[in-house]
Amino acid sequence: MIAISDLVSHMVVVALLVDPDDLGVATAAVAFYTLLDYAADFGVTSALIQRDDHTPERISTVFWFNVIVSSALFVALCGLGPLYGLIQGNSTIGWLLIAYGGKLLFQNVYAIPFALLRKELRFADIAKARTVAHLGESVARIVFAALGATIWCWTLAALTRALVFGVIIQIRHPFVPRLVFQPREVLPYIRFGLKTAASQILYQLYTNLDYAVVLKLFGERANGIYALAYFVVLEPVKTIANVVIDVAFPTFARLRSDRVALIKQLVAFTRLNVIAVLPFVVLILLVIPEFLRVFYSGGKWSDADLALCADAARILCIVGMLRALGFLGPPLLDGIGRPNLTLRYMILASIIVPGMFLASAYLLGPQFDGFWTGFGSGDRRLLSVAIGWAIGYPMAFLVLGYLVVKTIELPIRDYLRQTSGMVGCCVAGGLAGFGVSLVLGDASDVVRMIAIGVTSLFVMLTLVVTWQKITPKSIKASLT
Repeated sequence: MIAISDLVSHMVVVALLVDPDDLGVATAAVAFYTLLDYAADFGVTSALIQRDDHTPERISTVFWFNVIVSSALFVALCGLGPLYGLIQGNSTIGWLLIAYGGKLLFQNVYAIPFALLRKELRFADIAKARTVAHLGESVARIVFAALGATIWCWTLAALTRALVFGVIIQIRHPFVPRLVFQPREVLPYIRFGLKTAASQILYQLYTNLDYAVVLKLFGERANGIYALAYFVVLEPVKTIANVVIDVAFPTFARLRSDRVALIKQLVAFTRLNVIAVLPFVVLILLVIPEFLRVFYSGGKWSDADLALCADAARILCIVGMLRALGFLGPPLLDGIGRPNLTLRYMILASIIVPGMFLASAYLLGPQFDGFWTGFGSGDRRLLSVAIGWAIGYPMAFLVLGYLVVKTIELPIRDYLRQTSGMVGCCVAGGLAGFGVSLVLGDASDVVRMIAIGVTSLFVMLTLVVTWQKITPKSIKASLT
């Protein structure tokens, strides 16, 4: 429900209320919000969940440590936010980051009781709070955009979510910290959470620097078009893959001493991720122009904007295919007690991928200048950054694959043999859908989208069930 409400509200706002320029400005700040969340926590609340030797004094010390870190981060944003806005040529970006810094301060209201609810396995309470808070965020996003706060609607909605979530969590698990701070008590929590937090911060950094590159080099409108392509492809891939990823870490941790069972589970998760993500990516490749025209035309977006967005989305599909598998690497390494390898991968990826953003933008960007002049000469240069993703991420993926293979001594040939059939099912479905697209060349966008999608999915699912023997029962068994 959370994913659906977020998707619907984002589509309503972007399709009807926000133009590409405003989306480009907003995304320049919003892209870094999750990074700031991890930085404000420092991983200590994860340690709060993991450790069993808590006392009221230690819990209060963790609370005040979070207050100190988030306050320092807010002060830093008061300086770095305007500086970043100055570099990008738009002061609003700086104010957006400062406003989100206020959210980082407020989240101390619920950070500790939220961690304690997770430790007590009160997932029903957490699920209800999250659902209400995210629904509030989705409604707020639409309301603020309709009132004219087009650039600010995402930030104001995030603040609304934090307020609602904080109130509910305090009601479900009241927490008032004691006026005590014992620095030595917090050090074990920092040591536990630092590597994981650093990995997450680096991940958020390298996966979101593309927006900053596009905005700086190609302008606000180009960044808005690029942001829509990213949202259509890579955000759903992450959401779909999270169904498996959420259970991957504890499962791998449980099997860390049984190499055979660990590899068997990795194969099972890989097959599930492939069949969950790859059909979606194939559909995007086949029907993205029709999808964009059906749901986004007639509002703030021109046909030229949508055509360019479709080109960028198709390039990003290459990244989406690999990320479905790449998401499994870090929880596996963390689960077997090697978070240092995850951190090593994140450091290398943070060098390789953003480096390719810049290299592609400077080397390939000029090659797009003047192509298909009916779409505008400057905007098409944003495709160079999408190509940077398509080149840089496979390089980073190879690094991650090497670390996984070497660490658990993964038999590559057997792994590929057991997973390639799932890829074959999706390829066959894609070819069937492509054949239908050729036959329906002059049909309406709606007819093409439905016919291509239904045909492709039917072929995929038929092959998955009859050839690969994947059923709801087998899926449930793999996740439990």
